[in-house]
Amino acid sequence: SSYTHCSTPPVLFPEGGGQPHDTGYIGSVVVHNVQRRGLEHIHYTKEPVEPGKEVEVVLDWERRWDHMQQHSGQHLLSAILGKEEFGGFQTVSWNLGDTRSHVELATTPTHTPTAAQLAAVESEINRLIREALPVRTVAVSATDASERPDSLPADYVGTHSVVRTVHIADVDANPCCGTHVTNLAHLQAVKLLHTDRIRGNNTRLFFLVGGRVLGALGSAYAVSRDLTAVLSGGQETFVETAGRLVKESKGQAKVIKTLLKEIAGYVAVELAARVEASGHAEHHREDGDMDYLLVLAGLLKEKGVLVGARVVMLSAGEKARGGPMMVLGVDEERVNEVVKGITGELDGVKGGGKGRWQGRVKTWKGLEKAWEVVGKVGSQ
Repeated sequence: SSYTHCSTPPVLFPEGGGQPHDTGYIGSVVVHNVQRRGLEHIHYTKEPVEPGKEVEVVLDWERRWDHMQQHSGQHLLSAILGKEEFGGFQTVSWNLGDTRSHVELATTPTHTPTAAQLAAVESEINRLIREALPVRTVAVSATDASERPDSLPADYVGTHSVVRTVHIADVDANPCCGTHVTNLAHLQAVKLLHTDRIRGNNTRLFFLVGGRVLGALGSAYAVSRDLTAVLSGGQETFVETAGRLVKESKGQAKVIKTLLKEIAGYVAVELAARVEASGHAEHHREDGDMDYLLVLAGLLKEKGVLVGARVVMLSAGEKARGGPMMVLGVDEERVNEVVKGITGELDGVKGGGKGRWQGRVKTWKGLEKAWEVVGKVGSQ
């Protein structure tokens, strides 16, 4: 069940202006969402609240403070990006994400922020933060049509409606309904991340503000410490070491694939002899994979042993983790009979195909019983 409530005066911020809603409590009841409806703030809860009752509304301050930092940081970022000396990039939208935010910039193939420009923007933003410039909000009545910006929702009307403009000293002034810091020093720091091209020519620029910068730095440092121990070297060697390990891994994989192919040749000879003698054969290799099984299947086909009612079951993978499987034969009815039988013995069998059924299983528990099914069908 879901309940909606209005509180007067409103304490929790409803979603709007690109800023997510607040959360908190009405008394002991959790408020998980807040939305605006006209001039009312609608609070959503999973439990009822007694109408007309005087209650204490408690705000999740950590969430609000994070949103204030990101939102004020976005205003400052967009203001600096829009200045001609920093490229004159206009912000067309923005998003306050759970872990990082972004502004969408109007760009073209010949007018896109360079690394040098973004470094200059970041430097200027953090310089202004160090200057601790004041941030203030000016509110005027929205009943006068001349005072209503185009961005104001059409349903935001009434005698108490106002237009709020957020001023960052003499740097920026923008209409905004969101919550903001009162001084740029509260932002602590702004870190620009990366850019993505979207919607043809536009560019998304991702960023962090305040507590998120410290959080990202802490996480990155913890990962760096772990990798230092694993790779036996500091972060300045990570890229070189990882590149070398990837190259070595690819080389080793190539060698292993070659060796498995050679092994498959010997195994195919043995399987062919067993099929000729009994009409069926089974083979499992724990360190094999689907490529190994495909090589085996190809070799058995070349040897011409898959004729008549003969069936072969090939499988690979660690016993506890499952892996790929193939059932070979030219008699489709026999192949389907084997698949039906082993499906009852193995866990999580999935696959398909005609003449050469292939798929996967979750574990190889019951493999011996599956082999008994193959032997029973193949011996008929």
